[in-house]
Amino acid sequence: MSSINQTEDANTEEVVLEVAKADATREIHDASSDDDFTATEASKKPAVPKEKRKSRRGRKTDSDGLDATGRVYVAELLPTPYYYYCNHTLKVEEDPLKPVTSAGHVPCFPAKMHAILAAPELQDIVAWDDHGRSFRILKPKNFESDILPCFFEHSKFSSFIRQANGWGFRRFLSGPNHGSYYQEYFLRSMPWLCKSMRRPKVGEKKSISLDHEPDLRMISRAFPVPNLPMTREIQVVLETIKQ
Repeated sequence: MSSINQTEDANTEEVVLEVAKADATREIHDASSDDDFTATEASKKPAVPKEKRKSRRGRKTDSDGLDATGRVYVAELLPTPYYYYCNHTLKVEEDPLKPVTSAGHVPCFPAKMHAILAAPELQDIVAWDDHGRSFRILKPKNFESDILPCFFEHSKFSSFIRQANGWGFRRFLSGPNHGSYYQEYFLRSMPWLCKSMRRPKVGEKKSISLDHEPDLRMISRAFPVPNLPMTREIQVVLETIKQ
């Protein structure tokens, strides 16, 4: 059984690496295309006087972490065990009447994942880690064949990885949570935090070294994540998808 799990983990590692390489290649290509376009346009426009040019260095940021253009989120390095991770368990839902998924809309990726992780019959395939700040895919093959077609209308694990990356999820590369996926606004029993999740822009998602991966267990000792029954909203999402 151990050898089977090791084989599945190895296959998962290969898929993640392939997706990461493909995304990196796409970003480089997009950046190159943007540079070519900018150079062409610049040749058509009159030169801007030096005194009017603005340097991109030393941009000031607003209190919400956005630079003056509102396009780039400036990540802040915090002390251990947080690093680039922030705790949101103390936040209070500001607008309880605002749903995670608007009426008539397809549930977003985070809402679907909350529904999947709240379903008791699926916990042998994918489940929260004990601290409730990350989830682990226990059986990648079953996840690909049984869960993806039902909840995401495809059966490609690589597509799931891209969706997770697109929503800012990261995968632990070392430590006790190796292989688990986390996003600071994605916490067990707190689906309303998904309303604060935003998609990182191209080139905005900062790569994190192994030394800067957060210690979610230590953070949870100080700020435990609740473990409550499934909320009515997530139950509706689950029932809607299963129909």
